[in-house]
Amino acid sequence: MAYFVLTYGYHDTPLRAERRPDHMSHLARLEEAGSVVLAGPLADLTGGIIVFSAEDLDAAQALVDQDPYTQLDVTKDRTLQEWKITVGPFAA
Repeated sequence: MAYFVLTYGYHDTPLRAERRPDHMSHLARLEEAGSVVLAGPLADLTGGIIVFSAEDLDAAQALVDQDPYTQLDVTKDRTLQEWKITVGPFAA
């Protein structure tokens, strides 16, 4: 397994608040399955970060593509990159 970091901003849309329960349910299902390690908004609420555990970049991208926020274009400037953890409990 590898780790992938998704960073994103938010579009100014009422869909963000309306679809937040769906987004949170999606993340909870992925956490239960072991695919989400950490997730949350930035302190200034301009965007968020999600850390995924996946086989490869394509598998991580598929998880992003399933998110209601992605499907409804609530998020913008999405960047998904593999993260090589060298310190901490997830270090290889």
